[in-house]
Amino acid sequence: MDRFAERIPASLIQRMGQVLRQADLYIAEYNIHMDRLRTKDGHRPFPEGLRLIAHWGLRDELKGRYVEGKAGLQKQRMIQTVMERIVRQEIPSSVRDNPDVVWCPETNEVVPNSDHSSREPDTRYAYLLEVFHALKLADPYTPTAPTFVRRRFDLDRQIPEAEVRSLLHAVLGSDEVRELARRIESRLGRPLEPFDVWYSGFSPRESRSEEELDRVVRERFPSLEAFQSDLPRVLRALGFAEVRAAWLAERIVVDPARGPGHAMGAARRGDQSHLRTRAHNGMGYQTFNVAMHELGHCVEQVFSLDAIDHWSLSGVPNTAFTEAFAFTFQERDLEILGFGEKGEDARAREVLQSLWSTYEICGVSLIDMEVWNWLYAHTNATPAELREAVVAIARDVWNRWFAPVLGRRDSDLLAIYSHIIDSALYTPDYAIGKIVAFQVAPVLRGSAFAEGVERMTRQGRVTPDAWMRGAVGSGLSAEPLLAEARAALAHIS
Repeated sequence: MDRFAERIPASLIQRMGQVLRQADLYIAEYNIHMDRLRTKDGHRPFPEGLRLIAHWGLRDELKGRYVEGKAGLQKQRMIQTVMERIVRQEIPSSVRDNPDVVWCPETNEVVPNSDHSSREPDTRYAYLLEVFHALKLADPYTPTAPTFVRRRFDLDRQIPEAEVRSLLHAVLGSDEVRELARRIESRLGRPLEPFDVWYSGFSPRESRSEEELDRVVRERFPSLEAFQSDLPRVLRALGFAEVRAAWLAERIVVDPARGPGHAMGAARRGDQSHLRTRAHNGMGYQTFNVAMHELGHCVEQVFSLDAIDHWSLSGVPNTAFTEAFAFTFQERDLEILGFGEKGEDARAREVLQSLWSTYEICGVSLIDMEVWNWLYAHTNATPAELREAVVAIARDVWNRWFAPVLGRRDSDLLAIYSHIIDSALYTPDYAIGKIVAFQVAPVLRGSAFAEGVERMTRQGRVTPDAWMRGAVGSGLSAEPLLAEARAALAHIS
């Protein structure tokens, strides 16, 4: 009966959809031409033709430069500055998706200078305000959840906001995170900087350059059509039997994405799930990595619709649970490329990487939640006032949970997440999804992967607690992640 809990007029639903689409388009077209960035001394550190979407492309480029050591440090610091300029809306309006200007992020100087060199006029926060006001229109029609914040947690997630905060705090305040930060600092041989919140040095991909991975992906998947054709083999490599892999592949369509990537599930049995990934110049490693994430969504969507006993139970408890499967598939991308690692050391590194990435997204989620609560307390705010509030909230979250670990205060870097702007309180699903993904991971190891994915996804849209108990025998908790992290820290020096 949850499907009928909201009785919102169609005209308001259309208005909400229109505003969300406009915000999504703004984000999808927010590209930075990295080859047009320069240092103060005129050096251009990024290769010709590199065009990245904010924030996902910028973040993944930053993560990929750890393999370069000191040579990549300049690029990482430049990317951090780009992100901070976007968050504070200091970025010149002429820079967005424009290959005809050269920009020095450090000085904020644009060449050639023009009338469009002034900063972006709080456009980012104007879109967020429009999303807020559109979704707020539904408040009178949901008396049991009279704010969008309540609807997101109580109806959509079926987990109260206070319980989600407790989950986030359990990770953010853990001793395991602090010990892991000391290990990362030792590995880097320098004090941690804010962008190190995206450190990826425990991942097996860090032993290979971005260029090598791009080459391997392009040889195997020169186009999206090639990836579509190879889906049955990819699914078999993940452990699905030949007949089941073919059955899944028939129900998944690969499309080009304007934004970073997306998975759109079917609503009617027999229709296809759409896997969308960005491939403007063919597939590279980042495109393939995103495709594997979206493949996890699509496989869940197919099983939980076409293989469920009753259509009324189709789906998973909430978006976080489909994100959990997306993360699980995404983590096996190198295995599909033939670079998978086995053994206790590899598992320990995987656990530590999971903890660090969960730590990061928990901070983003708190910022998102605080911003929406601020919006309800300041319904007449201007874009400029919202910008100042977001920066202040981001710094407060950073100073409480990240500055004691990374050693720098007053960073607003985590407010760069684009989903804060266009996806309306979505980021907590990533954090919950990371925790769910870790809890289900032991059941999905090795040859049990395919069987476990199908068994779990066919439980349907029951409550989160019932789903977790059916999947792994216990309720949702961050403790399994922290316990394995303690063991991994003892194993890895």
